[in-house]
Amino acid sequence: MTERIERSPRRGRADIEGGPASYLSMGRGGVPALLLHGFAGDSLTWQFNAAALAAERRVLAVDLPGHGASTLDVGDGRVGAFAPWLLRLLDALEIPRVHAVGHSMGGCVALELARQAPDRVASLSLVASAGLGPDFDLEFLQRVAALESVEDGRDCAARLFARPWLLAGRVGEVMHAQAADPRRRAALERIIAGSFVEAHRSLDPVDWMAFSMPIQLLWGREDRIIPVPSADRLPPAAPLHLFDKAGHLPHSEAATPVTAILRDFLSACDPQ
Repeated sequence: MTERIERSPRRGRADIEGGPASYLSMGRGGVPALLLHGFAGDSLTWQFNAAALAAERRVLAVDLPGHGASTLDVGDGRVGAFAPWLLRLLDALEIPRVHAVGHSMGGCVALELARQAPDRVASLSLVASAGLGPDFDLEFLQRVAALESVEDGRDCAARLFARPWLLAGRVGEVMHAQAADPRRRAALERIIAGSFVEAHRSLDPVDWMAFSMPIQLLWGREDRIIPVPSADRLPPAAPLHLFDKAGHLPHSEAATPVTAILRDFLSACDPQ
């Protein structure tokens, strides 16, 4: 009974500088896994992965600024500024070190967290990550931030997946609800303007030599939002896991193999 309770998600909130942080926590012990969602998502993005990861360690799935139940204050919209906010959250929760797992925009945030505080990041797992190159669907992001109807939301959600997906309709409804809230729409639009418009024109390659922690990449072969970057954009010698019949959300469409790879990688990167 105790184990089942500790692996059930618990919603938490920390009032920190920069605005409140909402998160889901589950499991205990070990080096925690910090799960960071993508643009227009939230902590529930990881609903198919968190419980299995929590069998071995604490899992913390955070609503990033402008998303979920966290602060809607996104400053100038630069997602790099989310990294200090995350560090304040980790300090408030007395978590000294994490395995950072970031999807899409969350991957960009995870990279910045590792760049700013390498001693706080034990490993990096980048899932269909933004921030590696200028080849991504900017028009899709702009459309998501300005959805006018539930049907538009469902159409956008379908583009996230390689195949028809049972929950795509619900994803589209949630995306539309966000865009229908003027404050949330403004936050999403500011993030696009502050982080993605310029990156779409040009983005310098990541200096992978600046990262000392182990890194892995996970990608859907049929990702229509952020295609797999060219080899010169990827960290040398880092494993790249590609998933057939998966689009921009491989951790949903290929949840079982993605979670297994994450579990093995995090365990291998744990202090021995």
